[in-house]
Amino acid sequence: MASGNLSPRQKMINMMYLVLTALLALNVSKEVLNSFFEVNTGVVRTTSNFATKNVETYNDFTAAAELNPVKAGPFRDQALAVKREADAIVNYIQELKYKLVLEVDNSVFLGQYKDQDGEVIEANEIELEWEQLSKEQKKLPIAHLYNKKDRDTPGKVLILSGSATSLKQQVETYKNNLLNLAGNNEVLVNNINSALSTKDKAGKGAQGNISWENYNFLDMPSVGALTLLSKMQSDVRNTEADIIKLLKENIDAGSLKFTSAEAIQIPTSTFVLRGDSFRSQIFISAKDTTQDPLIYVGDYDSIGPGQYEMVGDYDTIKVVNGKGVFSQRTRAVGMQNWGGLISMKTETGTKTYPFKGSYLVANKTAVVSPVNMNILYLEVDNPLQISVPGFSAGEISATITNGSISAVKKSSGEYIARPSKKGKASVTLYAKIDGKRTKMGAVEFRVKEVPPPKAKVQLAKQAGGSLIIEKMQLVNSGGVLAELKDFDFKGVRYIITSYRLTGMYKGEQMKEDVKGPAFSDKMINIIKNTKSGNTITISNIQAKRVDTKNTKVRQLDPLVLEIK
Repeated sequence: MASGNLSPRQKMINMMYLVLTALLALNVSKEVLNSFFEVNTGVVRTTSNFATKNVETYNDFTAAAELNPVKAGPFRDQALAVKREADAIVNYIQELKYKLVLEVDNSVFLGQYKDQDGEVIEANEIELEWEQLSKEQKKLPIAHLYNKKDRDTPGKVLILSGSATSLKQQVETYKNNLLNLAGNNEVLVNNINSALSTKDKAGKGAQGNISWENYNFLDMPSVGALTLLSKMQSDVRNTEADIIKLLKENIDAGSLKFTSAEAIQIPTSTFVLRGDSFRSQIFISAKDTTQDPLIYVGDYDSIGPGQYEMVGDYDTIKVVNGKGVFSQRTRAVGMQNWGGLISMKTETGTKTYPFKGSYLVANKTAVVSPVNMNILYLEVDNPLQISVPGFSAGEISATITNGSISAVKKSSGEYIARPSKKGKASVTLYAKIDGKRTKMGAVEFRVKEVPPPKAKVQLAKQAGGSLIIEKMQLVNSGGVLAELKDFDFKGVRYIITSYRLTGMYKGEQMKEDVKGPAFSDKMINIIKNTKSGNTITISNIQAKRVDTKNTKVRQLDPLVLEIK
């Protein structure tokens, strides 16, 4: 409650309120209760100061609306509507406070309780009902409360009568109206929600939620209920001040106070494709939205200090809400210069402001650069660097005729193409122009299978034209591996699915077939019984990719191993 972008004074009030509610839960002394009536008095004084400052702001609204009813009038009307709502709630709370004290003490001291000599001012003691008070009396603060410990009367006056529920509804309506005016001002929205919260409170255990009315006024000492009501008045005035300050800032933002002006042209793009249209907005940087300027596009000359006139053929541009929208279909490529004049009536006569601009016209073109090589491989993530001159990477999209293509980092034009079948694949690039998806060109690629791996055995060494390995090294290698060398793409993996091992076993040539990469027991016996200088042949080797499901089994070259 003491957080948020609140003034130090409001944070202090909120903190005192927390301390008050904590102490009121205890059986505190009379002196403590008396001191918290002083807190109530301080809150009332703060609320009065808020109201005075708000009056000054409302006077500013009135003055601004008299000078410029078109610009300031709507903001003044919104501010006055906020004032009416805030006044109604503050007055209603004042009525509840009066009725509470009257019920507790049978009389109410209004304005001042004691004079300078410390004597009670009996003339200020009122026993009338609220409806019998004059307008001036209803505005006076409550100056004293005798029975501060009374815990029964607040519930009777505020809850049983339905007054607290009525107050809650008024505050909720007021809060919603302020939130609509606050718009996207996050700090102000948070402050309004915090200051004008009417949410129920979570109870302990099986107690369930406690209504806002019961939490604030049921079994609450009368001085606590009175102070809570005063704090609500302060919150209403505080949020009122925040909103009308925002509305006043909107008036200032809408006021065009300037001593000089400059003609501005803002093109939607300075890079245009041949056959497309160049578009630009043209306006004076410090303009008055209550009048539209005259805008001319073409060649102009200076006819004196600060004076210009159009020459030759020129166009007059349609102006809407102070801005002219220029559109011209392009024909020639290259840098194109353009400009013109803006004419506007001022208090000292008609002023003319020149403007100039340029844009680049280029032929439609597309650029696709393979990162690794000039082909695409089947069922592999093929990195592509994609761009279209004159367009940012975020404005470009791509499609492919074979497989899929997706952006890895679109902001830098990095894509992945993944073809699904052999043959060809065409990558087409599109750019967003004037909100429409426009084809910029296409590039065709050949799609090939990933090259087959090579069969290998761990620890086998090349010596001349032969692979040499010791007998037990071959046994301990465990089987045959598939190795893909000199291929730049990551993630491609092959595994041996079957092969045949041939060798001499007890003087006879033996053959053994196996599924998978590992040696069988019979193969190991063949290897162990092979003499030095003999050879082991591994043939009919089959391998398959395991990183994808859509590729066929590959036949690998045989291995001939000489036993060392």
